Amino acid sequence: MFNWGIIGLGRIAHKFVHELHQTSLGHVSGVASRDLAKAKLFANQYDIEHFYGSYEEFINLTDVQAVYIAVPHHLHARYTLQCLQRGIPVLCEKPFTINRHELIPLIEIARKNKVFLMEAMWTRFMPHIKWIKQMVDQQELGKILHLKAEFCFKGKERAQLQGVERLIKNELGGGALLDIGIYPLFLSYLLLGIPSDIKAEANIINEIDENCLVLCRYEDGATAYLESSITWESAGQAVLYFENGSITLPSKWHETNHLIVHKFGHEPEPKTWQYPSRGFYYEMKEVQDCVLAGKSESELMPLSTSLDIMTLLDRIRAIIGLTYPADRI
Repeated sequence: MFNWGIIGLGRIAHKFVHELHQTSLGHVSGVASRDLAKAKLFANQYDIEHFYGSYEEFINLTDVQAVYIAVPHHLHARYTLQCLQRGIPVLCEKPFTINRHELIPLIEIARKNKVFLMEAMWTRFMPHIKWIKQMVDQQELGKILHLKAEFCFKGKERAQLQGVERLIKNELGGGALLDIGIYPLFLSYLLLGIPSDIKAEANIINEIDENCLVLCRYEDGATAYLESSITWESAGQAVLYFENGSITLPSKWHETNHLIVHKFGHEPEPKTWQYPSRGFYYEMKEVQDCVLAGKSESELMPLSTSLDIMTLLDRIRAIIGLTYPADRI
């Protein structure tokens, strides 16, 4: 059975282990936190053999086939680099790094040493997203003209109630754009490519963007409107408009198993998939398949895609005037 390790034991690490066990896809043999008691508690909860109270100790001693890095954003680059230097394949949570400057060395060392590296953009591997990508590429509804996608939740409120500082602290890479705005941006990139022009607005409070609105224009005339917020809740809808119809994802578009195809002159056609878990399954399986096949990159989520998206995030942050400590190094 495929052997995983985890660095960073927050909320998303619990989801990762739960789905790994739920689907019997792999096994976690070691975990690390900066708090040994927390690492021990996590390990006991999921029957994990090894636990560490130091990320560095884990990296130096662990014997796993891949590591999932789930620390706060500002630590992604540091611990991804350390893993790659030891030859450990890495699945790193999004955003991959704080900026393009941090990401380039990671890509260079991964490619030079032929060590697998991938950003954890799990939405890319969901069957409904793969199906939509095929629909767009084959122009089954004609050319795509416009895309609207949102990801908004009361993250600020949750952070204050639960003490989740990473979402609301500038020094931790907090704010809406990097945490959740990356999802709508990823969808627009996947289906429309790199925009020729970007306009953006944000409410920046206490040095983080509490919401961010982005309008992208493309050379072929298509547009995309992308919305993210950590102050209000939305359904998480996405709508794709084509020459001959539209596709509506009514809620939580990034993980849904349901969408509706509206083809002009026809009745709306619902389409549904059955998923074995919430969705991390497909991402984890991609990593395992790639590592076992000796690949150093995923064909569906290559490092070039992550670099393009990080470049776009940098462009948007420059427009809205949002900077982090990593930008000043």
